[in-house]
Amino acid sequence: GHINVIGRFFSAFFSTMTLIPLYFLGKKIAGEKVSLLACTFFTFTVSSIQTAHYAVTESFITLVIVSICAVTLNIKKHNVFNSFLIGALLGIGAAAKTTSVSFIIVPAIAYLPYLFHLRKNLLKFGYLFFTILIAFIFFTSLSPYTYLDSQKFLESMRYEQGVATGTLPVVYTLQFDHTISYLFQISNLFWQIGPIFILSILGFLLCVYKALVKRDIKFLIFIIFPILYFLYIGSWHTKFLRYMVPTIPFLIISAAILLNEIQKKLRTLGSALIILSLTLTMLYALAFFSIYQRPSTRIAASEWMYENIKPGSKILGEQWDDGLPVSIGENNYSKFQTVQLAMYDTDNEQKIDYLSSYLSDSDYFVFNSRRLYGTLIHLEDKYPITSRYYKLLFAEKLGYKKIKEFTSYPSLFGLELNDDLSEETFQVYEHPKVIIFKNAEKLNEAKFKEILGNG
Repeated sequence: GHINVIGRFFSAFFSTMTLIPLYFLGKKIAGEKVSLLACTFFTFTVSSIQTAHYAVTESFITLVIVSICAVTLNIKKHNVFNSFLIGALLGIGAAAKTTSVSFIIVPAIAYLPYLFHLRKNLLKFGYLFFTILIAFIFFTSLSPYTYLDSQKFLESMRYEQGVATGTLPVVYTLQFDHTISYLFQISNLFWQIGPIFILSILGFLLCVYKALVKRDIKFLIFIIFPILYFLYIGSWHTKFLRYMVPTIPFLIISAAILLNEIQKKLRTLGSALIILSLTLTMLYALAFFSIYQRPSTRIAASEWMYENIKPGSKILGEQWDDGLPVSIGENNYSKFQTVQLAMYDTDNEQKIDYLSSYLSDSDYFVFNSRRLYGTLIHLEDKYPITSRYYKLLFAEKLGYKKIKEFTSYPSLFGLELNDDLSEETFQVYEHPKVIIFKNAEKLNEAKFKEILGNG
């Protein structure tokens, strides 16, 4: 019953542990100053804070990929121990999430220069094959059912791949219809990284320049994973923000590198930019952290409902979202008649009848988050009736009046940052907007059919 608490502990633990390889990676790439600056940014990066609250694999595989890069940069000191360590990390990462198989590109690219003198460097490639062997052993040991029930594993992979690429449509990825690959992820970097997201992009371009034009092998090893990962994952139909989390440390180090380069050439301006960047990042982190210092909007809304809605009232909600009210003490949802509407069902005449029947016979409508309406209202091609229904409801043209709204936006010093335009998972899990409508006009079923049917 408390698996979420256990998962949160490990998410926070792995996110915190990422600071260690991040320090060594930054130091190897551009020195200790860049390293310390990057660690400070990472500590106060909203993506790091939010991911630490979720029991998701991204916090762990981010630790793995940053560690692999840090160890790989010691390629000239490669020995059995380093090869074993990289192999173990690869195997553990792949056992946690199959996407981590892509991490092999980092040590592989490190061996690229030795191809030109293959005979002299056979031992180096022996280390690479040893790394792959160790990775296979760790993966097999930690994920044995990949082989013991390979059919189930392949079915799971086909399903996840279908959902990710959009070849298998599911309702919870409808929010990504009509979004532009790559541009969508880049536009959401502000919510993940905060004020330094532009510096991060510019800094990464600087790293690309150093790798390709200056032919610096360190920077080539540094940029290869985030570039290939972004090109692959960014092409998917499904674009949850957590998919981009493994790239965040690389972007943060890039921002630190850019700031350091500016300071070396323009000392006063560079120092001012560093102070400003750190200050804004910390302020954004504090603003985001404020949502954890306030009651959850779901709790606040539930308390209000128990105090202000008459017991026995009929309350509408939506399927695929958490129903309200939640249980608080001796109060629970059984005090009311609650119905969850199937809003993802196909739009047709029957849906008009379905909605009209429930809307005419209910007392309140509670939106627990923007998960459904925030998507369906924009899909007029696929959900013309549902889209029109939401627009009419929010315009208060269906007899329902908005009586209460609960929000918990990132805020600081009395200023709020409205994140309604962020990818929905950034908001709906921990600080969703809850809206309560009351059936004020009590329109009959025939009237609802007339309004909803006049498209």
